[in-house]
Amino acid sequence: TGPIAGKGPEEIDFVVCREGTEGPYVGSGGVLRKGTIHEVATEESINTAFGVERIVRDAFERAGRRRGKVTLVHKTNVLVHAGSLWQRTFDRVAKEYPGITTDYCHVDAASMFFLTHPERFDVVVTDNLFGDILTDIGAAIGGGIGLAASGNIDPSRVNPSMFEPVHGSAPDIAGQGKADPTATVMSLAMLLDHVGLVEASAWVERAVAADLASRGSAVRSTSEIGDALTAGAVAEAGRH
Repeated sequence: TGPIAGKGPEEIDFVVCREGTEGPYVGSGGVLRKGTIHEVATEESINTAFGVERIVRDAFERAGRRRGKVTLVHKTNVLVHAGSLWQRTFDRVAKEYPGITTDYCHVDAASMFFLTHPERFDVVVTDNLFGDILTDIGAAIGGGIGLAASGNIDPSRVNPSMFEPVHGSAPDIAGQGKADPTATVMSLAMLLDHVGLVEASAWVERAVAADLASRGSAVRSTSEIGDALTAGAVAEAGRH
């Protein structure tokens, strides 16, 4: 049950491009009169033209390889300074990509639409804080955080990029064979795509999709899932 019940992969297929080095996570701010009734705490959101344009341009490049739509998600009506930089940069870069459809959505509305009409999104670009929240929502509607892959990517390829499952490690179940390796495998697919092995990335993604479609309610171990995904990817490679 729920607003996305019955929606298939063709309707839930979007990428969130989150600026990962700026925003309110840079640690800029402080506390005045700490511990008193007059305490004041500030947390500054740092947004640079370089950082914003880098992620916006990457979002447009990705949209060109997908369905051709980019949605800027922010809160420009309230965060007028940072929001202005994001909107102006988005509009300027958009002029260089006339074949890409653009849209804007306030973050609160986007959070709702993720859960009710995910098909309206292709590539979403947003800042660090909003991206942190939206990617967890996206993981939930995609099957849970245990299936969500992520990449910390340098679009210029000058510096290394890192790919990892969103869920991180699970030391509490280490050695028990319970961990689902799907998100790790999907992170590998992202890595393959990033280094230009697009066909190999597609093999892995199709193998994962086939495995997810056939799982049902059966409980399988880590190695059983891993073996199935490996066999599926090999089979996909053999067919192409």
